[in-house]
Amino acid sequence: MFYIITMKRIQDIRTDYDLGTLNSSDLQSCPISQFKLWFNDLINSNYIEPNAMVLSTYDDKNGVQSRVVLLKEIEDDGFVFYTNYNSVKAKQINYNNCVSLCFFWPNMQRQVRVTGFASKFNNKKSEEYFMSRPRNSQLASWASNQSSVIFSRDQMDKSFLLFNKKFENQLVSKPEWWGGYKVMVKSMEFWQGRKNRMHDRFIYNKINDSWKIDRLSP
Repeated sequence: MFYIITMKRIQDIRTDYDLGTLNSSDLQSCPISQFKLWFNDLINSNYIEPNAMVLSTYDDKNGVQSRVVLLKEIEDDGFVFYTNYNSVKAKQINYNNCVSLCFFWPNMQRQVRVTGFASKFNNKKSEEYFMSRPRNSQLASWASNQSSVIFSRDQMDKSFLLFNKKFENQLVSKPEWWGGYKVMVKSMEFWQGRKNRMHDRFIYNKINDSWKIDRLSP
């Protein structure tokens, strides 16, 4: 029996944005403060994983690599995420610490783009965050040699069971190769979808210790 699968043509997929506006009078003087306002809107609306963000990194060997990671802390000067320091992203940051972040919240018709410089986060805070994680997530940090090639799912599951046994009846310590990065903000762009693709866009650029705000053409 043959099944005919119909699919809407990609070029016909279209959304006309009409949920909100963004004006210069709406903006906070600091981009982190503006981000917190938008982020609180997501929290109050029970948005699913509002802290998901695309992190892009670069090196000569792999070129530009992008992946979704989770924002875990907002500081006055940047954004914090955690990872394995042996991962591809960490190796690329070690090679070139200029990175970008992108948040896209389609239900709010909003996007935030960040450029900045990543550096390893305070180890004490990394330790505190690790100890707050669910135990199985802690064990996974030991069991996974992130980004390395493995032969099978079975190999990974056995590794998890091995560390579960190792830390039986005791606290799971933070691996020395696991911790946080903070992306210090150089620029941030706030995008609000509008009708007819006439979107509102504002960019903050750091000049000395001040922020310069400009409206961008959509």
